[in-house]
Amino acid sequence: MAGDRIAGFRSKSGSLISIYASRPSPGGFPALLSELTRSVRDRSADLDRSAEKSARNDCERIRALADRFEAEVAPAYAVFASEQDGLFEVQPLGHPTADVSMLGPRPYMRPLRAAPRLMRGALLIADRQNARLFVSRDGFVEELGGGFEADIGSRRFGGFAGYEEQSVRARADEAAARLWREAGDMLLAAHMDRRFDYLAVGCHEPDADEIAGNLHPYLSRLQRVVFSATPQKVSAQSLRAKVMSIEGDLRHARQSALAGRVCDTGWSGGNAVLGLAAVLEAANTQAIDTLVVAGPFSRPGSLCDECGHLSRTGESCPVCGHQMFDVDDIVAAAMDATVAAGGNVSQIEVATPLDVEGVGALTRFPVGV
Repeated sequence: MAGDRIAGFRSKSGSLISIYASRPSPGGFPALLSELTRSVRDRSADLDRSAEKSARNDCERIRALADRFEAEVAPAYAVFASEQDGLFEVQPLGHPTADVSMLGPRPYMRPLRAAPRLMRGALLIADRQNARLFVSRDGFVEELGGGFEADIGSRRFGGFAGYEEQSVRARADEAAARLWREAGDMLLAAHMDRRFDYLAVGCHEPDADEIAGNLHPYLSRLQRVVFSATPQKVSAQSLRAKVMSIEGDLRHARQSALAGRVCDTGWSGGNAVLGLAAVLEAANTQAIDTLVVAGPFSRPGSLCDECGHLSRTGESCPVCGHQMFDVDDIVAAAMDATVAAGGNVSQIEVATPLDVEGVGALTRFPVGV
């Protein structure tokens, strides 16, 4: 990924610009980019002459992107630029982001780290005679296969009406079960190729458990969402809003559960830390398995560009003795350190008990603070 390559970029002169811009109202990019680059130009006055010139030239190039951004369709853009270091990279983003501009020796990666993880969903829309399959991925919904139809035979009853009706219904039930299994087999093949995050079943809701019971255990064990739908009345386009709602609810539920797990583990004395000071210590010892940040929580701090030591304050690094530099968002630096050490980061969007602390982490081993 381009983001992984940018994350390791360093500017010794401190002239690296990081800008994130979400699509404003039509015609709004020129004003937005002018505003974002203005703060960069102001900060560049503290750099040496060559680094200041580099930053000012990059600001001109960034403002010149306005027409391109207006003409394209991406929800947002990230720009990383340092003329002095030979870098100018534009990345279209698939999700809106906060409008941010930063200047320093390292790229500002938090808006990328905080982006919601994209989900892949399986959608089975079925009744007792028809079934259709859809796959949701990266915000798009597409149909899988050409649909399935059950052969339930004749519904006409002979002279022994009661027996005939019972027999026809039994055959219909068998045909429906076979229909659901056949549709499930195609979904299973797609699941084995690339795992689904959830299964959404659109049906007459009393049939939901029976439909799930005819699916392979790999599918039936997925987190399941049931909603009312019929195969004859759905399309990939009509399902998109439903999928967005389902995925938003699932994401929020998982975020709430993760924040609760961090807090409960920390309160019970397990392998977790709560609060910024404890998180920075855990990041410095590469102990963090999963870092969880409550919304936009941030604080200023200091970072050693030589060894990566993180601190709330400090002029010289207590580890290697090199000069530390101030950063506006030390939480973002902790995110970078966590990812570099093989951990995971999650910025949650829902209110949880973690809001009190601002940040917390599950750790690989106990961390003394």
